[in-house]
Amino acid sequence: MTRIIYLDIDGTLRDELEGIPDSAKIAVQKCRQKGILILICTGRNPGSIQDDVRCMETDGVISGGGCYIEFKGELLKREHFSKKTLTDILEVIRKRNLGASLESEQEIYMNGIAAEFYREDVHRKISGENEQWYWEKNRIGYEDNFSQLWNERGKIHKICLIGAQEEIERVQAKFGEVSGTAQKKEWNGRAYIELLPPQCGKGRAVEFLNRYLGIKREESMSFGDGENDIEMLKSTGTGIAVSSGSPKLLGYADAVCESPLENGIYRELARRGIIEADHSDRQTEGR
Repeated sequence: MTRIIYLDIDGTLRDELEGIPDSAKIAVQKCRQKGILILICTGRNPGSIQDDVRCMETDGVISGGGCYIEFKGELLKREHFSKKTLTDILEVIRKRNLGASLESEQEIYMNGIAAEFYREDVHRKISGENEQWYWEKNRIGYEDNFSQLWNERGKIHKICLIGAQEEIERVQAKFGEVSGTAQKKEWNGRAYIELLPPQCGKGRAVEFLNRYLGIKREESMSFGDGENDIEMLKSTGTGIAVSSGSPKLLGYADAVCESPLENGIYRELARRGIIEADHSDRQTEGR
């Protein structure tokens, strides 16, 4: 019996351009009507969660890659890097001239290298009028605002670094005891790593909340599409990977579902008998 379902946002619950398909909203509603808890589980910080996700009726949110856990309006967990760790990493960023993006609960601080990298990545994938729509809806500006970081130096929970492979390897080795790696990969010809406080991560957050609620691992399910979803899928009884997501994630999945605009969440839950398929839901159509 499934008692709780964890949903990643980008590329899983939500399409980058089109937003959340109606089928996913219906699936969430059907699950909650049956008493199944629905939790958003995202790497985004609370301040960058999109408006359409915020408008959905769910039972809670795991955000910041597991650094913040909120259940039914109550904040259960909040973690940050220590000031010493943050100071040491900032010094490495400066000396090695790395691209850097640092996240607090409500803000994201990027240096010029990171801002240019992310904007170029969006431009590769999205062009024309769609690109302007993306900037308006995404809730992340991708601007060089690193000078404003000093306002929140004690409140940073995620550090994303971009650079040459050997430099990223050095960072991981140097800070391995005081940080955890949410994901590490090659991205558009550069090495990329996401660091979290050592007690954080989507998998640890799922395990924490399952224990808190008295839910067994086999009674939980998760949907994800990225490498930072690997630990989440491993920590739930049933892990579903989105077919259009990271090939690396597929090796950890119990099943593969369609993309958001192919109504993947709805179809997978219907296939498993968790919700009843209803032709009036138009689950086989787009938005």
